Amino acid sequence: MKKYSFLVGLIGFTLIIGFVVIGCGKGGGSPSDVAKQLYAALEKGDAKTVGEVMTPEAAQMMTMFMEKAKGMVAAKGGITGTEETIDGDTAIVKTTFTDGSTEELEFVKVDGKWKVTINK
Repeated sequence: MKKYSFLVGLIGFTLIIGFVVIGCGKGGGSPSDVAKQLYAALEKGDAKTVGEVMTPEAAQMMTMFMEKAKGMVAAKGGITGTEETIDGDTAIVKTTFTDGSTEELEFVKVDGKWKVTINK
């Protein structure tokens, strides 16, 4: 049950944005840009892009829930704003959605690119 709760929380934590496609390379740009790329990819069910903007461990976990994530992202509507805090090679992005909810994603810099990570 504890593992299930973690997975449900993880999905809720990472899957609640939508509809913004960024013109920079996958995993490139600011953490906010990458967050927008992630949610756009989740909304489309684009596992390849999800894998490119997340750490391998996080992407593996996320792809197991791709269909559920797609519906959750669509339900939240679009992104109305982001606020990022960068501390060296780590960052946190707080995203606000059309429905008024907010979510935070954690990032780590890998080979010069920001990647979404999951800290256990």
